[in-house]
Parts: sequence; C-alpha cells; structure tokens
Amino acid sequence: MVDRNELIDILTRHAEKYPLMQPCDAVKLVYQNEFLGGHMIKSPEQSLLRLAEEFEHVWKSPDTELFEYIGNGVSRVNLAALDTEKYSLPELNRDFCESANARRGSMDEFLEKLDILVREFPRFGFGFTAGELDIYLKKYREAGCPAVSHSEEYRLAHKPAYRVILKEP
Repeated sequence: MVDRNELIDILTRHAEKYPLMQPCDAVKLVYQNEFLGGHMIKSPEQSLLRLAEEFEHVWKSPDTELFEYIGNGVSRVNLAALDTEKYSLPELNRDFCESANARRGSMDEFLEKLDILVREFPRFGFGFTAGELDIYLKKYREAGCPAVSHSEEYRLAHKPAYRVILKEP
C-alpha cells in the first residue's frame, strides 16, 4: 500500500535539497522508492569491485548524511559520507546485494506513485515545470517505465554516489 503522505514529504524534501533535479531525477527517486535499484545482483564479487572503484574516486564530504531515507523502508547510502571503519565496503555491498535481490516492487504501486508525483506537483517546488514532467512521463511510459539515470544537471551539481538498501537510518 502506498504511503501517500510519506512520498509527498520525500519529494518535497528532495526538491528543496536538490534544486537542479530534472523530471528524470524525480522519477528515479520514485522508482528507487518502489523497486530499489530495479535489478538483481548476479555477482556480488563484481558488485563489490564496482563499489570499490567508485568509492576510490568519490569526493568525500563529512557534511553529507550517510543514510538518506527515500521512503518505503529504503535508504540511499551516500559514499561521500561513508567511513569504512564503521561500515565497510563489503558490508555495504552485502546489504546492497541482499536488498536488490529481496524486493521486486509492484508496477501498480509505482504507477500510483507517479500519479501522486503528477497530481501533487505544485506542492514540491521543483525547478522544472509540470509541462516538462508531463512530456517526460509520456515518453517514459511509452518506453515501459525502465530504471533511469540521473540527469546531467543533477550529476554535475550534486555528484550522486550511493547504494540503495532496505534499511532505515
């Protein structure tokens, strides 16, 4: 069952915190809220290698919160804030793989969440328009609602580097 109020709160907080979010970034947030990463991890060893490589190149920021709750029992673990003495890369990778393989999500609930994004759009304060969101969602739905990447604007401004796990901070 979709927690409408929680999703509205999450979207509002992200619009404030990440002012350069684009429609695809809002959809990615809703997607991760429902499906996590949206894929099964077939090789935890390969996943750990990718995580270690990404962690090596990430800009570290002690001001960044480690766990960023995105609703529905799901959190993003920000690599910029990760202290590997307290939460090791193998532990994070284990949680990431177990989470990715544990939850399938529901397309019906995901579509309901997208409807909330559209209906409640004026409340969020995004830096893009409802028209831009409508255009994006039309193409997105036609493509079958796949997992998406962050926008270039978002990547440049906010430098996202995280893993999505089933844990609340």
